[in-house]
Amino acid sequence: MLPGEYLIYGCDPSYFTRMVEAAARYMRIPHKALPKSPDVRERLEARAGTHLIPVVETPEGWVIHDSTYIIQLFDMRFPDRAVIPPSPAQRILCRVIDDWIDEWFTRAALHFRWVTDEGAREGAAAIARDLGGAPRDREPNADEQAMVQAVADFILPWGRKAMGVMAAGPDHQEKLRTELAAFLKLLEAHYAVMPGLFGERLSMADLKILGAMKAHFISDSVARAFVSEHAPGLIGWTDRTWERVDEGETWLAGDEIPETLEPLFPLLLDGFGVFLPENRRAVEAGEKWTEFKLAGQSLRILTRPDAEKARQAIVAEIASMPAGDAKAARAALASRGLLFLYED
Repeated sequence: MLPGEYLIYGCDPSYFTRMVEAAARYMRIPHKALPKSPDVRERLEARAGTHLIPVVETPEGWVIHDSTYIIQLFDMRFPDRAVIPPSPAQRILCRVIDDWIDEWFTRAALHFRWVTDEGAREGAAAIARDLGGAPRDREPNADEQAMVQAVADFILPWGRKAMGVMAAGPDHQEKLRTELAAFLKLLEAHYAVMPGLFGERLSMADLKILGAMKAHFISDSVARAFVSEHAPGLIGWTDRTWERVDEGETWLAGDEIPETLEPLFPLLLDGFGVFLPENRRAVEAGEKWTEFKLAGQSLRILTRPDAEKARQAIVAEIASMPAGDAKAARAALASRGLLFLYED
């Protein structure tokens, strides 16, 4: 453990910011969640090499980004509060679900935030309050409000464009919403009987789900209405779990995978499992767009090199395991039809 405070810069309505904050809260890591406001933006972007959020400034002065890498760093530095299971099947399935949340359900988050005019104005205003430098402890004055409004005016068309390039607009909403409803119902059923995906402890994948729910799916009004209709139990789960801290809970013994998780994997294969190989092909071919069919509908999504890097990181993680663990991890993937996604 490295003593000192971790500074998490981002914004409250941010999918990935809330994931990192969820991990720091649960793992009892000394931290502050701060807005990436104009007074710190230039310094942080120069240090991190990206405009993306969140970025974390570590006690020794590193500035790092990418929610998965940040949580992995937390896991290494605070091993007594680990959120990545040590046993091979649980570990690799945790990583795969984490990948799914990061790289696929961002489409649903973008869809619900930006698809309606009212929701888009609400989302832009919420983001602008943090990124525009509005104070969190009082109402903004006239000059501050003008800055917030300028940021919101910039963000709203950007959000609508992001929704479009992810094939998450009205033309694709029927299948997108059907998939999300199925996912939420399966999570609701699992969390009704078990606090975490792999036992009493919260895993990195649980914390990614928690952050997504906190930032988007129970905070944005359009999304919250959808969750209330299809999986209302997840609203209470999110509120309760956001307040949880590590109290020494354990993983399921014997590398067991709960039966209530098994229905998730066919759902993963039907959507993310189609996208991931096509995105890999497009990255390797240097193509700007990834085009494929999903349940008979043509999708055209901006090719995502970061999704391919995340896939490669899981391949590398398996390769780095001791031989017996690697065999067990591959078997866990193969028995669920997932191995082809993480082979080179």
